[in-house]
Amino acid sequence: MRPTLLILALLLALPAAAEPPAVEGRVITLEDAVRLATLNDARVLSAEQDAIIAQQRVREAWFQFLPEVGFQASASKYEARYPFALSTVSRNLLAFPGADQNLYSGSGYWYLPVYEGGRHVNTLYLAKAALKAARSNYDTARREIVLTAKEAFFRLILSQEKLDSSVRIEEETRRLSDESGLGAWDRLEAEALLGEARAEATNARHLFEAGRLALLKNLNLEFDTIFRVEGSLKTEPLEIDIDRATVWAMELRPELQSQTYRAEMDAIGVNLAMSRRNPTVFFAGDYELTGQRFPLKQNNWDATLGIKVPLAYDLFTQVKQKEAEQRQGSLKRAELQDRVRLDVRQAWENLRYWQKEFPLRDTHHAELRRLFEKAAQSSGSPLARLRASKRLSDARLAHLESVTEHILAVAKLEWAVGRALEQ
Repeated sequence: MRPTLLILALLLALPAAAEPPAVEGRVITLEDAVRLATLNDARVLSAEQDAIIAQQRVREAWFQFLPEVGFQASASKYEARYPFALSTVSRNLLAFPGADQNLYSGSGYWYLPVYEGGRHVNTLYLAKAALKAARSNYDTARREIVLTAKEAFFRLILSQEKLDSSVRIEEETRRLSDESGLGAWDRLEAEALLGEARAEATNARHLFEAGRLALLKNLNLEFDTIFRVEGSLKTEPLEIDIDRATVWAMELRPELQSQTYRAEMDAIGVNLAMSRRNPTVFFAGDYELTGQRFPLKQNNWDATLGIKVPLAYDLFTQVKQKEAEQRQGSLKRAELQDRVRLDVRQAWENLRYWQKEFPLRDTHHAELRRLFEKAAQSSGSPLARLRASKRLSDARLAHLESVTEHILAVAKLEWAVGRALEQ
C-alpha cells in the first residue's frame, strides 16, 4: 500500500497552486514593484531632474523681456595735478585738483531692448520646446523601467512555481528510491530519476536566486534584502487590431513626441541663426549723484534710444549648420517611426502566438490531470506512476510558463503602443 499512498500524496499536491518558498521579510506585490522601480531608478530620477532644469530655463527666457535694472556706488581717493577721468570701473568720472581729493558717486541704470530681431521670442520658444522634450524623455524612461520591473516580477513568480514543483518531485522520488521492495532494475531507474530530480531542483533553486537578484536590481534595493513576492499568474485573451495599435503608437509614443519637439527646436535654431542679422533697438537710461562731500547734490541723468546693427562674419556658416542639424533630425524621426512600427508589429505577433498557445497548454494539462486521476484508481508500477506524476507537473509548469509569457506579451504591446490595453 505504500506506493499507493505515495501516488495519492502526489495527486493531492500537484493540482494545487504551488506556494512560494518560505522566505521571511517584506512582501512585494506588482504595485509595489512598479512603485519602487519608478522611485529608485537612476534613469528616471535623472530624467526628472532634466525636466526641472528645462522648466527653470523657460523662466530664464521670460526674464529676457524684463528691463535690466541695477545700481552702483563708489568712493574714490585720488591725487591730481590736472583734471583726469577715473577708470571705467568708476564710470569714467572726472576728477579735478583741489583740497578735497575724495570723490563719491552713486548711480542707477536700466536697459530695455524694444526690438531684438526675434531673438528673445525664439529663445523662449526654444526653451518651451526643450521642456516638452524633457518631459517626453521622462515618460520614456519611466515606461521602460515599468516594463522591466513587470518582467522581473512575473518571471520570479514563475521561478517560485518551478522551484516548489521540482523540490516536491525530488522529495517524492527520494522516498520511492528508499523503498525496499524494488527490484534491481527498478532500483537502478529510481536512482537515475533521483539524480535527474536533484539536478532539476538545484537548477530551479539557482534560477530562483538569480530572479531574486534581478528583481532587487530593477527595484534598486540592497542585494541582501529579504523579501517574498505575492501575485498570481492569471491572464485573459486580448483582441486588438494591428492597424489601430500602430496609429495609437504613432500618436502616443513619447519617443516620437520627443522627436517632434526636437524638430521644433531645430526649426527655432535656424530662426535664431537668421535673427543675428537683424538690428536691435534699445531704450536705456541712468541717474547719477556725484560729489566730493556728503550730501551729494550734483546729479546727472540721461535717457537713450539706440540701435545696434550687427555685422557677423560667421552668419551664413551658422545658418548652414542649423539647417544641416534640421535635416539630421528629419532623418532620425523617419528612422524612429519605422522602429516604432516594428516594435508594435513584433509585440503583436508575440501576443498572437502566446494567446493561441496558453489555452492549448491549459487543455493539455487538464486532460493529463483527468487521466492521472483515473489511472490512480488502478494498480500499476510505482515507477510508472512517478513518471506520470512528473509529466503532469511538467504540463502544469508549461501552462504557467505560457500564461507568464502572455502577461508579458500584453505588457510589451502596451509599451509599444504607449497606452494601457483592456482585456
